[in-house]
Amino acid sequence: MEALNVPTLEPQEFIATGDEGASVWLGPAAIQGMIAAASAAGKKETGGILIGRYGPIGWVADVLEATPQPEGSLAGWAWFQRSGQGLAELLRQRWEAGLHYLGEWHYHPDASPSPSHSDLSAMQAIARDRSYLCPSPLLVIIGGSRAGWRISVTLFRNGATTALVNSGGALPAG
Repeated sequence: MEALNVPTLEPQEFIATGDEGASVWLGPAAIQGMIAAASAAGKKETGGILIGRYGPIGWVADVLEATPQPEGSLAGWAWFQRSGQGLAELLRQRWEAGLHYLGEWHYHPDASPSPSHSDLSAMQAIARDRSYLCPSPLLVIIGGSRAGWRISVTLFRNGATTALVNSGGALPAG
């Protein structure tokens, strides 16, 4: 979980070390999209999907887009159920542009961005579901509020759950 600081919107790298390292880059547009949606959601959770591309060497993902909450989604102060409404067409368009579904994101209002048990279970199910065409999905959670955003990135790969660490840099707040 990394504190977010708002003045600059720089890409943020989150890494996993060890034998099976990974690198996830959150692009400025994705970060701004999540912060804008979280700010508008107030005391309710919100979320969407992550879209981007994979790097040519090793396990690298560039998250270029974090979609807003799809129409038909349901949310409360401690839960979020994403609708699939409109996503098939959006993903078809992104696929034609060489982009992929990379995972999910959501907001924990005024709370830690740590994944809950239900968050982890849902993402493990996505990793096993071949219809997502994403055997190694990401979960990005933004927590806190305008007073101070925090973020976590978790990778679900090869049956393992790996929390990634921000390699440096500040994320936006406010």
